[in-house]
Amino acid sequence: MIFTDCQLWNSNGGDAQLKDVWKKYKTIAPDARLYLFDLAGYGQVPLDIADNDVHLIAGWSDKVFDILSAIDNGSDALKEIRAIEL
Repeated sequence: MIFTDCQLWNSNGGDAQLKDVWKKYKTIAPDARLYLFDLAGYGQVPLDIADNDVHLIAGWSDKVFDILSAIDNGSDALKEIRAIEL
C-alpha cells in the first residue's frame, strides 16, 4: 500500500519509475498486488485496475477496507463502492 498523489505511478519524470520497478518485482513475486491511494484527488474514477495487479484507488476512508476485501475475494469492487451510503 502506498499513499500518494498517484503521479508516482504514471509520471514521466525520473530514472526509475515505480511502474518499471513494479514490473521487475512481479517477476519474483507474481502474486503480489499494489494498492496506490490517490490522496490528492487527481483521479477521475474511484478505482482503476492497472496492469500487473496495480489498483489505483481514489481517496481514503474506513470503507476502503471493504473495497480491499472485495478485490482480494474476487468480487466486483465497483459494486461495493456504489453500495456505500454517504
